[in-house]
Amino acid sequence: TDDHTMVPKNIIGEGGFGVVAKCRNTDTNKTVAIKINKSEAGILQQAVEEIAILKRLRCLNPDTCNIVRWDGFFFHKENICMTFELLDQSLYHYLQEQHTRGLTMGELKPILHQLATALAHLHSTEIVHADLKPVNVMVVNRHQHPIQVKLIDFGLACPVSEVKQGACFGTVWYSAPEMLLGVPFKESFDMWSLGLIMAELILGCHLYPGKTVYDVLRFMVETQGQPPDEVLDQGLYTENYFFKQNNRTPRWRFKSPEDMYYQYDVELEKDRKMLVSLIKSMLNMDASKRITAREVLQHPFFDPMPTLKQSCHLGTTTDNCLYVNIEW
Repeated sequence: TDDHTMVPKNIIGEGGFGVVAKCRNTDTNKTVAIKINKSEAGILQQAVEEIAILKRLRCLNPDTCNIVRWDGFFFHKENICMTFELLDQSLYHYLQEQHTRGLTMGELKPILHQLATALAHLHSTEIVHADLKPVNVMVVNRHQHPIQVKLIDFGLACPVSEVKQGACFGTVWYSAPEMLLGVPFKESFDMWSLGLIMAELILGCHLYPGKTVYDVLRFMVETQGQPPDEVLDQGLYTENYFFKQNNRTPRWRFKSPEDMYYQYDVELEKDRKMLVSLIKSMLNMDASKRITAREVLQHPFFDPMPTLKQSCHLGTTTDNCLYVNIEW
């Protein structure tokens, strides 16, 4: 596509991937939405994978299947740009306009029917959306009755056969317990997210709020009880949030906030002591005995360095503040 066929009007959305711009196609004089992905390697790869998913979905009618119409992609300099039909506003913003009141039954019924229709067709192609939430559902026209919605954003969607156990992505509020626990998941993951969306549309607020995986799991366990042992047994992260009990039923016990804080404090205290030791080594009055930079890097204080995945599963809202008292 020639760069000059798209005339940008304004930015209508943005996220970690880049921005969505409202543009006019000078060839057709139609206004469209262009998703302009950042040129970073990881985001480019995600864009390539999203295009592969969108190509698979071309067999579906976007209107009867309630899925956003995709009109192809083009390159602008180093950016991959995807062209979509222009829709009115997200379900998130539509709900916000209700001023914390939930939606009416006249709105809830068509929304649920249309999203279930979208997922039924999506799942028929053996694809899981994996990021279903109100900002990824668009209202076609807020003034239209009955309300019409479409599913958008397939950036995290993937074929069920390619789902990797332990993958942790999406928004924690809408994530099913199997993802949070590192249990293999499939299309049923989307149905959990749909249930949470519908509850939010009724209540006007999140059903399971929380800043961390632990917070969200605690809400789940307190309201619905814990997952069955056979589910917990499969989780790569189960032991982060549950104690295993030998010769007892159930085999797993959910950790209390006190358990989580104690576990965190023990690790923090160990780090605190090593950090004090390091500081003393750097402040040695005898320059010949002072620790070197290379020795600092080899110090057990950095073993192991926390990874993004580990920090994602800390599971505590305690601020990561460090108070050190150095006693000589």
